Amino acid sequence: MKAITYERYGELRVDDVPVPEVTEGRVLVKVHATGLNPLDWHFYRGEPYLVRAQSGWRAPKQKSLIGADVAGTVVSVGSGVTDLAPGDEVFGGVGSGGCAEFVTARREYITLKPASVSFEQAAATPVGAITALQGLRKVGSLEGLSVLVNGASGGVGHMAVQIARVLGASRVDAVCSTANVEMMRGLGADTVIDYTTQDFTRLATRYDVIFDTVGTHGLTAIRRALVPGGTFITVGGLSRGRLLGPATYMFGTLITGKLSRQKVATLLDANGKPADFALLAEWLDAGLIRPVIAQVFPLDETVQAMALLEGGHVAGKVVVVAAAGVCSPN
Repeated sequence: MKAITYERYGELRVDDVPVPEVTEGRVLVKVHATGLNPLDWHFYRGEPYLVRAQSGWRAPKQKSLIGADVAGTVVSVGSGVTDLAPGDEVFGGVGSGGCAEFVTARREYITLKPASVSFEQAAATPVGAITALQGLRKVGSLEGLSVLVNGASGGVGHMAVQIARVLGASRVDAVCSTANVEMMRGLGADTVIDYTTQDFTRLATRYDVIFDTVGTHGLTAIRRALVPGGTFITVGGLSRGRLLGPATYMFGTLITGKLSRQKVATLLDANGKPADFALLAEWLDAGLIRPVIAQVFPLDETVQAMALLEGGHVAGKVVVVAAAGVCSPN
């Protein structure tokens, strides 16, 4: 089968590799679409260097594949899998290997794709939505709370805006650039703050929760925009050095947050629970959340797709399609 692999950091290629074997508790999926995420380029570039502790310091320990989010059709199932069958349309998380014609997935991390949702939309959902969901859960109940999402137009941020509303927030405001203001209004943000003309930390409005994906403000400034006893959640940030990258901001904020009366929480590893994927399917089917797709590329143009993602400022998600004839409008 065709797959996107790398054996040296920074060098992706279209490769021929064996179709993976189906083992106990796993499912073989014919991939129709794959959602790309920053974690893909962090691993294939080996940056920040923190990731090399897992994958190999000078070079990857083995030929590696990218792609954590997939949607496709079940081809076969391993022993112990009794609730899925060949032909079922599914989506979910595979960890890696999704940028390929076939991939295996643990049964508990995939779920049936709603018929109302395209393969591209389903593949664009898991990592962004799971990260938003796990981060917002750190607050506890959002019922009746005001929430601001900084970095709202990105893959995680645009899901956080929608999920905060689903979880009961009474007000959800979004911070993004001028180009994405209308997109955020269309996704249900009550107020959209254009960061090119306004600094949300210096406005009069105070929030119960600030959910941050970009790390553009220090904690002192963030505290000005929080109510007493409010919660700041950081799930990522702009790269700060090749050693720790975005984790520099997250660790620093967590440490300084110990001195704050407001709650500071970080999300360094957004592993979804099996039930979360079924929950996302329900929300997608009901139209409560909707992934925004910035651009769709064929599998053999994954290098170009990754370059677009690495360039930053992508509104929504970048998706790769592995099978002909499955691409549909967003």
